[in-house]
Amino acid sequence: MDVKTAMQERRSIRKFKPDPVPEEMLRELLEAARLAPSGTNQQPWRFIVVKNQEVKEKIQKAAFNQRFLSEAPVLLVCCADLSTYAKNTRKRLEELVEAGVFSADYIAFYPNADGPKDAEALKGYKPHAMLNVAIAGEHIALRAVSLGLGTCFVQLMRAREISQILDLPEDLIVTCLMPVGFPDQKPAMRPRLKLEDIIYKVVD
Repeated sequence: MDVKTAMQERRSIRKFKPDPVPEEMLRELLEAARLAPSGTNQQPWRFIVVKNQEVKEKIQKAAFNQRFLSEAPVLLVCCADLSTYAKNTRKRLEELVEAGVFSADYIAFYPNADGPKDAEALKGYKPHAMLNVAIAGEHIALRAVSLGLGTCFVQLMRAREISQILDLPEDLIVTCLMPVGFPDQKPAMRPRLKLEDIIYKVVD
């Protein structure tokens, strides 16, 4: 299946068959996430793979009781790891210099090249990290289609409560939930804006 077909066929799936997701398919999804691009190549995505029914049900309750979250065979909790920005920034910048993206002088002007100075500054990276997790999540969603699996991006949740359920460290920010399984529905495509409606301006 080519990428365009996967994009056309992707749907938000909220009904799943009880069949388990084969381990090799699950690894393919996570490998797709691993290959995603990220700002400064920080790769801040981290995933908790939840198969335990009791834990899935607890997370469901923290996500306004959306039942399909616990009915899916696998629930991915997609997180942004802020600690990557405190540990890896200079290394990633040096890799970009080596690749010829920019000169070594650039590192001197890069804010927090040696990592944020305190916990409050680290929180400033949260939007950047969460955006990168979303990119990895879309890689998962498209790879899932090509494997005959379904997914759904879920952000309607109490993220802090889910962090407590999973006993996550403070630097790991729950960004979205993604149930995974074989679809038990084939929804029609939801309405989409026309192409001309999404092009705000063309600057020649």
